[in-house]
Amino acid sequence: MTAPAGGGLQEGEEPRRYLIAASVARYPLCPDWDRPGLVEARDQIVELFTQKLGYRHHHVLGADPTVQQLREQLRDFCTSKDRRDDDLVVVYLSGHGEVDEAGHEHVLLMSDTKPSDVFFTALPTAELVRVFSGTKVRRLMLILDTCYSGQGGNQLAAAALERLSTTWTQASASPGLVIVSSAQPHQRAKAGLFPDLLEQVVASQAVAGHAPKHLSVSAVVQQMNDHDDKPAYQHISLSLLGLTGEPPDFLTNPRHDVRLTDVDLALQDAAEFDEYARRRDTEFNTRLLVRAMGYHGDAVQGWWFCGRHRVLAELAGWLNQRDDDRQEPHPGDSAAEFVRVVTAGPGSGKTAVLGLLAALALPERRRTVPIDALGLAPDWMPDQDSIDVIMYAQTLTNSEVLHGLAAAAGLKAATVGEFLEALASQNGARGRPFTVLIDALDEAATPDTLCTQIVRPLIDHSQGRIRLLLGTRPYLLDRLGLDTRRREHRHKVLDLDSPRYADREALRAYTMRNLIESCRTSPYRRRPDMLQPVGRAVAEAAERSFLVARFAAYTLASADDVVTDPDDLQWRASLPRHAGEAMRDDLTRRLGDDAQRAADLLRPLAYAKGQGLPWEGIWAPLASAISGRPYTDDDLLWLRRNAGSYVVEATENGRSAYRLYHQALNEHLREGVDPATVHSSFVDTLTACVPYRGDATRDWSRAHPYTLNHLASHADAAGRIDDILKDTEYLVHATPNTLTPHLQHSTTDEARLTALVYDTNSNLHATATASMRRQALTLNAAHAGATTLLHQFTTYIAPTEWTPVWATGSDFRFRPGHGEPLTGHTSAVSAVACTVLDGTPIAVTGSDDGTVRVWDLASGRPIGEPFTGHTSTVSGVPCTVLDGTPIAVTGSYLDDTVRVWDLRSRKLVQTFIAPSCQALAFTGDGGLVLGLGADVAVLRRDQDRSMSR
Repeated sequence: MTAPAGGGLQEGEEPRRYLIAASVARYPLCPDWDRPGLVEARDQIVELFTQKLGYRHHHVLGADPTVQQLREQLRDFCTSKDRRDDDLVVVYLSGHGEVDEAGHEHVLLMSDTKPSDVFFTALPTAELVRVFSGTKVRRLMLILDTCYSGQGGNQLAAAALERLSTTWTQASASPGLVIVSSAQPHQRAKAGLFPDLLEQVVASQAVAGHAPKHLSVSAVVQQMNDHDDKPAYQHISLSLLGLTGEPPDFLTNPRHDVRLTDVDLALQDAAEFDEYARRRDTEFNTRLLVRAMGYHGDAVQGWWFCGRHRVLAELAGWLNQRDDDRQEPHPGDSAAEFVRVVTAGPGSGKTAVLGLLAALALPERRRTVPIDALGLAPDWMPDQDSIDVIMYAQTLTNSEVLHGLAAAAGLKAATVGEFLEALASQNGARGRPFTVLIDALDEAATPDTLCTQIVRPLIDHSQGRIRLLLGTRPYLLDRLGLDTRRREHRHKVLDLDSPRYADREALRAYTMRNLIESCRTSPYRRRPDMLQPVGRAVAEAAERSFLVARFAAYTLASADDVVTDPDDLQWRASLPRHAGEAMRDDLTRRLGDDAQRAADLLRPLAYAKGQGLPWEGIWAPLASAISGRPYTDDDLLWLRRNAGSYVVEATENGRSAYRLYHQALNEHLREGVDPATVHSSFVDTLTACVPYRGDATRDWSRAHPYTLNHLASHADAAGRIDDILKDTEYLVHATPNTLTPHLQHSTTDEARLTALVYDTNSNLHATATASMRRQALTLNAAHAGATTLLHQFTTYIAPTEWTPVWATGSDFRFRPGHGEPLTGHTSAVSAVACTVLDGTPIAVTGSDDGTVRVWDLASGRPIGEPFTGHTSTVSGVPCTVLDGTPIAVTGSYLDDTVRVWDLRSRKLVQTFIAPSCQALAFTGDGGLVLGLGADVAVLRRDQDRSMSR
């Protein structure tokens, strides 16, 4: 493939698309002007245009440019020898705009604008036209996302007509200047609104279906102005100038697919909806149904569910409500009326309760439930079809959850708002809200953001369109907006560990059934007289955990004889009280010296991704690599016979996948183990399992689907992203959706260049074949001038295919040593502090999302999960060392609390009330100063007491 001789568009060739995005969020000369939310808005625009609309992000501008930088960098881009008059260029500018007192001139405030002399030191918006005058940029979309930007848009349009219309109409390609401004004169633009609206409208089929290749700019702007999320006072204006025909095709249609043109709309989505339905069936059968039935893996399959009548009755009554018999909710609590949360500690039976309700609600499953044997009264059972979708959130991402819900409703939705809007038109025929059951929120890929960005918006904006029945551990309740201290929220949260719902009798009955039936040779079948006293002792030790009782009873059932003295205090003290303890006790007592063998074989499952770990040629080598002891498939067959009850089989990519029965077992097997070392073993083993070609290189086209799906996740967790990026054939065949998020963690210059080459066309990789992906990567490497990468990518191109020889690449920017941003917060960062933790420089950040994160400044990686507890903006995060312990103190002026965190153990040390706490700082002698609104308070610690005022 060689470059065209001329500078214009060749037949069949798509025009090049460039995005230049800049925001001014910080004003050093006037901090009152700072708008930190604009950084996120710019990033959202970059992601939309590069991931969905096929643009290359041109990094000439970024955060907080000065007036001179804006002029010079844009001009350098426009006058580059690489420019062509058919290029499509989008320039996005966000920040403050001001209008002079006479209302005639609009200016853009740059980072060096002086508050004492605004109109002289700012950039007159109309002067932007001078940047493009006399250049080959003839097809330009300018997006002004600023206060009073409508005024700027109008001025720019007038100047453009005068200066550019004659030169643009002479262009060989269809010229055009499109100006989109996010507010009218005398209206202040709402920060972040424009990117949100644009993203939702571009994803909406109301703008275009599958047939058009491009979206109409006029239609997009019209849909944005008609959107329910747009405030009535704000308006988005559009000006089209210098046209000789139709406007240039700035916006590609992300849904365009010629295969779906003229196909019935219902059939277009059928395959995708069916795939989601299959995933939901797998989740239900291998997770919720297994837990609901409760039988032991070594026993004959059957329903062992016991009791829980109160919680079943309350949830069934809620599920069975119809629109005409639902009472008016509490005036301040309408949103929460449409949610119920089942919560408890690990092993208390959350999934069993939800699984039984799900089985009873599914008509084909209800017939298999022994209703009489379980003692279920009619009022304790949900109506058939009262639940529309059942989902187990373990390892699912935010988008997978949202798309799965939409698919279950027969809808296509890219955002929560679009999903709810589409549901509104369905619920009339249904007679009740769309009802969703989601279990294991705490086991999702990102539990915190799943709750704050997907689930809580569904709750808050339900308006009767959706009901949610959720299962999670208690620590996520505040992220769902539920506070059990509030009276109106108490009946929304059903805590199975509370006296109201804890069912001691059911726990004893379940324990005794395990003593009799979990093992075919159980001695308690011969001695039923010992069943009740032993079962009572086991259940008492297990407290509220059915999981602990299950494993403890199985251990006793596997013994040669019954416990002769259930009242023996020493024996009763030896009974397990936690899931990990029960697992360790069971393996040790039943297997003796082989207990370590079982633990070694089970441990890889605790770190597996997706639906679980494949057996075929991967599981045994992984167990060997992690433990340092040799294992084979014969050992796995032994494990299946002797500890098979700990393992559940699922499917992924049409292959068997194995995972542990319960999340608590994962947590136990991870105790005292360095996760980075384990994930590093995954990287080595998965790579070693890839077969060789005849030239002694890995043939990634024959790699196991688990490897192609999850190698990047393991490499990232091991800090070894750089290693896997060295193999270009892996990049060609890896699953793009699971590889791309980890590229940002590459560190060496070589790896970062490879990541940039891959990420340049990341929006195309997901739907491309391996051959097409190779062609795209090869061309990107040529653009980058990466000779070694170019050679590696072309090694396995078929002789009959076109191969790039060279390509211009003046727009391909790679800056060695330039750091990547620290990403993780879901909203603006509101507070930052730096300190040292065990010799490692770290940063502690607080955010508007209510979380506190700790970062390793050397690697740029987050340390552990975020600290949660605040329910609103974190206003300060000062750090110090007290009694040799590094701590951070965080405050929030909206939730009126201050929290003290041990940075080493990552535990919450203390919480106290501090109304309107807007600022925090430490004194030199360890005192804490709080800014409480207009007041100041000083707190000190006594040596013998905790922190006090």
